[in-house]
Amino acid sequence: MEQPLVLDRYRPLEELGEGGAGVVVLAWDTRMHRRVAIKRMPLPLDRDGHPVANPPGLAEARTAAMLNHPAIVTVHDFETDDDEAFLVMEHVDGASLDDILDDLGEPLDLDEMAAVFGAVADALDFAHDNGVLHLDIKPANILIARDGRVKVADFGMAAISTAMGHGASVGGTIGYMPLEQLEGMRVSEPTDVWALAAVTYECLTAENPFDDDTIEAAIVRLETQDPRPPTELAPQLPDAIDDVLLAALGLRPADRYNSVVAFADALEPQLGDIGMGKRSLAELVAAHSDDEPEAQTPGFDEVGLWDRLRGRSGRLLVGSIAAVESSWLAWAGLSGTNLDRAGVLAACAMIATAGLLAPPLGTVLGLAAFAIGLFSTGNYLLGFVAVLGGGAWWWFSARHSNSASVIPLSAPALGLLHLSPAAPMIAGFVLPLRQATIAGLIAGLLSFVASAASLVEPPYAHVVSSVFLDVGRGPLVGAALREAFTNPSTYIALAGWPLCAAVMSWFSAKGSRLSAMIGASAASAVLAGAYILADLVSVSLGSGPPWMTTGLAVSVVASLTMVFVAAALGAPVRSEQDGETEVSGSP
Repeated sequence: MEQPLVLDRYRPLEELGEGGAGVVVLAWDTRMHRRVAIKRMPLPLDRDGHPVANPPGLAEARTAAMLNHPAIVTVHDFETDDDEAFLVMEHVDGASLDDILDDLGEPLDLDEMAAVFGAVADALDFAHDNGVLHLDIKPANILIARDGRVKVADFGMAAISTAMGHGASVGGTIGYMPLEQLEGMRVSEPTDVWALAAVTYECLTAENPFDDDTIEAAIVRLETQDPRPPTELAPQLPDAIDDVLLAALGLRPADRYNSVVAFADALEPQLGDIGMGKRSLAELVAAHSDDEPEAQTPGFDEVGLWDRLRGRSGRLLVGSIAAVESSWLAWAGLSGTNLDRAGVLAACAMIATAGLLAPPLGTVLGLAAFAIGLFSTGNYLLGFVAVLGGGAWWWFSARHSNSASVIPLSAPALGLLHLSPAAPMIAGFVLPLRQATIAGLIAGLLSFVASAASLVEPPYAHVVSSVFLDVGRGPLVGAALREAFTNPSTYIALAGWPLCAAVMSWFSAKGSRLSAMIGASAASAVLAGAYILADLVSVSLGSGPPWMTTGLAVSVVASLTMVFVAAALGAPVRSEQDGETEVSGSP
């Protein structure tokens, strides 16, 4: 079973780590076809225990996360749902500085330290120039790529963890927080200077003298114990490093360098060559990566059919289908009114354009035009069913999802190929339960109308091509529609469509090929059962020809086969917000 999609787009692959602010997962972007890292953070709760929709500080954190600098991890997206915030970042293929220090068990050399310190100082200087503090500089948030490049992650995370902005912050990690941050006092640029100095001290000596079990103990340690000069722990270091680092680690902000630039100007002359340091870091990352299995990029077998249609090409395909469907609905409805042919064509063209650009809008306009046509031919009952059912479909389903807006309208076209029973199964295959059920009802209604307009007899499983060009004009077709929808068996058979879609959706929500295939079998059985019941009612009432025919059985089997093929290509992985709405713009 596949894990649910995050934000209806990102497929989780593995957990990368967990911290106080949240969990970081490696995920596959199903639209851009790349790996990303996602930090998932619970939103603060209000007094009633419900997540706060827009907590204070979230806007500031969003701005901080969008910093664009070569030494800062690129942020692709920042979104929230009902109870979590999601920071979607580039996946840096390499290791964290924390991993490298653990592997080494000894200090970095001066060249390696030059590469790390220079990149982090540049990143902090850029952030400070843009009014952003990091507040959680530590080895775990310093990432080293396979080519030795160094990047800083998690800008703005302290603001999210406290949801209080820059006024007072308790965000951060013990061992890398100065006194004012531990005490929840006002933070400033020297706060990040102290954290960078603490990381540098640890890298050069392989010890962190500021770590402790609790905030209270860490405060006491800082107030009562001065750190030993680095050269006492690593005699090979230049003596000048002692004064620089101890100055940057001053107890109060006023005791330290007032900016990262001033700190860097004092320390960098004592460090080594950045170029050589990058090459050495690349070797350390390679050695670390050899000990861990590489995360695999999903291949064809792991990425399902619908995942591959979530990108731009998929949206274009869905928009094109919506344009055709909505223009046909408009033609079917408006050509029976008093509008002249030029006016009908112009209206159809406008509705088709709306369908191409915004499928939910185009399809609801097409359905409205279709209802107008039903009323104009005297099919008032069916017109009211179209208005009420279509309105419910659009409000609860189609307006939230491109897929939900186009799938039901495909039923008449599938009827041309004797595959109309596939429509509710496809709806259940792709859509959440509520959307699928409504889509199944609308698909059945349109399929029955198109079939009756084709002047065929029950079970209304076939559509002739002429109906798409000359839909339901004339007394003969009007009489056929009235006959079809005054027959109780029609509504019994029609009820099987939303039930079929609901069963298929329930099974497909499990996210595996096998469950989707089982669901298709169960859904087709439900649909066939509805037609059998309609047939029994029709025979008992003597109201017409049989509903369960050989032709319908062939259509159900052929439709089932088609859905089996789609499931074999990959069952759709549902969003974590399944049953709610899809992300705007998704197919």
